[in-house]
Amino acid sequence: MRIAIGSTRAPKVEAVKEAWSIFSSKILTAGDEEIEFAPFDVPTGATEMPVAVEQLMTGARERADRLMLQLKRERAEADFYVGLEGGFNVVDPRGARRQVFLESWAFVSDGHLGFFGHGGGIYVPPAISTQVMDRGIELGIVIDLFAQQRDVSSQQGVWGVLTRDIFNRQHSFVVALIAAFAPFYNREAYQS
Repeated sequence: MRIAIGSTRAPKVEAVKEAWSIFSSKILTAGDEEIEFAPFDVPTGATEMPVAVEQLMTGARERADRLMLQLKRERAEADFYVGLEGGFNVVDPRGARRQVFLESWAFVSDGHLGFFGHGGGIYVPPAISTQVMDRGIELGIVIDLFAQQRDVSSQQGVWGVLTRDIFNRQHSFVVALIAAFAPFYNREAYQS
């Protein structure tokens, strides 16, 4: 079995492996013992920093779709194509002050059917969100300065900083992946 991942970033690749270990027994059949996780660097057409649910979902789906096309051009295939996208969901409830949530989304396709999963959201304090939203500074730079650490994005991520490492970037994608794979490992519940 081959699972193609539309990212080479460690937290995303490890999230796919971790999520798979949780539900794989519900998908695998005899002879599927050998699993290949194949990460690919796949760009999306999404904005650099998504700021709405629609942009997050589009980014995740486009990663999976572009990955599928890339592999077909190479005459290669996978059993599943995984696209992951993280970013902001900006909410302005009834004119109140802007609220920004960091969210993680997944899209999983078997080449025919595809499904989304959402990893929840965490409120991003203005000390971080204002720098990104109003000043246009990349989130990776902002969180490094905020946490006084280097390369936070490749490690625990904003999730880890904001939850004191109770829940990290990888965990947020694991939840999204478990949700996105659900129609594949629980087909009975999703039959129409």
